[in-house]
Amino acid sequence: MRWMPIALIVISNVAYHVGQKAVPKAAHPLVATLAMYVVALLTTLALLPFLGPASWRGSGAVAHWSIGLVGLGIVGIEVGFLLAYRSGWPLATTAVTATTLVALALAPIGVLLFREPLSAPRVAGLLLAISGLWLLGRG
Repeated sequence: MRWMPIALIVISNVAYHVGQKAVPKAAHPLVATLAMYVVALLTTLALLPFLGPASWRGSGAVAHWSIGLVGLGIVGIEVGFLLAYRSGWPLATTAVTATTLVALALAPIGVLLFREPLSAPRVAGLLLAISGLWLLGRG
């Protein structure tokens, strides 16, 4: 069960990036993003009954500032990937480039704000990620 959420993320990310890459160029980026959110809203509403009444406890927490931050981030991610693909970024390297750069940006934030450890293996992983970006840039 531990890997089930990761499998969902991988499958959903593949669907996401293939879909983003295939959005017709004639579609306005913000209108396309709005349409994507309508589908996401309808999907979420359809899944809501399967969560059960216990899931509604703590629903008042949606007023937390973090919800707004995530919402703004989601729109930036959606529009950013759509514009990256439209500007010619390849499907095979766009997500890994963005994700690697995000990991590099999040490492110090995790240490400073969330007191996450930055161990030698994690530093080595980040250095390997930078090496991977360098190799991708040469291809």
